Amino acid sequence: MNKNGKTKNGVQKYICGSCGYSGSCGYTCSETTDTIVSYSHLSFDVWSNVIDNLLNGLSIRRISEENNISVHTSFRLRHKVLLALKNFVKSIKLNGNAQSDEKYFQINLKGTKTQNMPRYSKKRTSTTSPYRGISHHKVCTVSSIDEEDNLILKIVGLGRCTTEMLESALGNKVDNVNDFNTDSATAYRKFCKNHKIKLNTVPSGKHSNGNINISKINGIHSQLETWLSKFKGVSIRHLQEYLDWLVFIYTMKKKFNLNKIKTEFYNTVVLDNNYVKANDIVKLQVPIDLNIAYAEYQHQS
Repeated sequence: MNKNGKTKNGVQKYICGSCGYSGSCGYTCSETTDTIVSYSHLSFDVWSNVIDNLLNGLSIRRISEENNISVHTSFRLRHKVLLALKNFVKSIKLNGNAQSDEKYFQINLKGTKTQNMPRYSKKRTSTTSPYRGISHHKVCTVSSIDEEDNLILKIVGLGRCTTEMLESALGNKVDNVNDFNTDSATAYRKFCKNHKIKLNTVPSGKHSNGNINISKINGIHSQLETWLSKFKGVSIRHLQEYLDWLVFIYTMKKKFNLNKIKTEFYNTVVLDNNYVKANDIVKLQVPIDLNIAYAEYQHQS
């Protein structure tokens, strides 16, 4: 490829060299081709600033104000970057001694149009579910962390965690795990037996059992609650993106010095074959089956 000036965003542009300097085949590309910033009308500086804003956990409105862009554009940029983190999160695996527990969330239908609601409207109360405790109205998230601070947060379904849910979240990530510290949930017994992992359990309602504890993963749950609270409610459609966001920031802070975190964030997001379309955000699949969650509402008038 031969240099052929710059794009309107100030990024170096190249033209196919196999056809000579004339570029008769018509193929051109730039340093950002097939990356997350492909086809963007915004300057490279705006993208860089948005990535920096996301690293600091700024809200959509704040990002809009900081970069002089609309709230709608701010929303799209945020979710494009968050979707680009998927490959990084998928690569995380657990090693050595690990802790695991479940975190349950209420179903948030924020942003769902009235005609697409899976249930009829009802008066808002202190709880959005008529069921107490863990039920099919709660979203189950498997959360695990090892001694090297590799963290996994994965939505696996509705209701109490099962062995099948653990397999979907951790099945290909525990090959190098020796010990698993968990609560008394029975799902872990079969899971650990299948993967030949030593299981250490903590009695229900407690954080430790002698030298065995799950305090580290419980600390992550506290951070997670604080993290999500500042967004004033996260739609179930995008909840996994926010979990991935926290996993990425947590990992970066544990593995890199503060002055290198932004560079690592930039290198992870702006990669080849990481292009995210606006339609990818709109058509993002809900990670749970809402028909199961609200089956009883569909039989009521």
